[in-house]
Amino acid sequence: MTYTALGLKSLVLKERAGAADVEAFAKDYSFVADAKAFRLSRTAKNQKDFKVQAMHGWKRGKPYAMVVCPIYQLPTSSSQIYQQATTQNVCIFTYSHLALLLSYSEVEGQAKAQQLLKKIFDTIQALNPSKNASDYWLAINKTMLTFSKKIQSLWDIEKGVATESIAVAKDEALTFLAQEREKIMRMSHKEALKELIKVHKIESRIKTINTISDNGLFTLK
Repeated sequence: MTYTALGLKSLVLKERAGAADVEAFAKDYSFVADAKAFRLSRTAKNQKDFKVQAMHGWKRGKPYAMVVCPIYQLPTSSSQIYQQATTQNVCIFTYSHLALLLSYSEVEGQAKAQQLLKKIFDTIQALNPSKNASDYWLAINKTMLTFSKKIQSLWDIEKGVATESIAVAKDEALTFLAQEREKIMRMSHKEALKELIKVHKIESRIKTINTISDNGLFTLK
């Protein structure tokens, strides 16, 4: 687990309803965390899907909370989730930023990485409530980049990896949908009608996937 690799003590919670996935403990702070992921073809993600407000309620006495999401599935302009995060002190983080934090811990040690993580939590706490995505990610990125001169090179590497991972995820998803479409085309009329009850909107899902690209969150400095 990533938090354990950062030198944190972590506990995976077994109670799935009404609780976060993980509790993590550093020397002088603790937090709850949850991971989110959505199909690339999914459209119109609801703010409740990100569980920001829920995470606030699941702190259970802890000062911080974190929701980790794929970087390409987060809103890049204005969204209620950022206002919820800055109002209720919940850190919206990406797998890419978390991977960067892990890389940094391998360079300067777990203690430094834990200090940086706390500084990120404190940055969220200090932000004025706002729906503005740019303001939110500028604060996160600046906090990380100014923490140590060694982060910039790691940042450049992770930015490239994030872009590559998007391409891989898109290719896998499009391949799957192409196979599904071929399977349908080879069916008899009766079989196709039955399948259409279960599988639909393939073309619109392909279109959604093709619109996904690097959203530039890593370029905000």
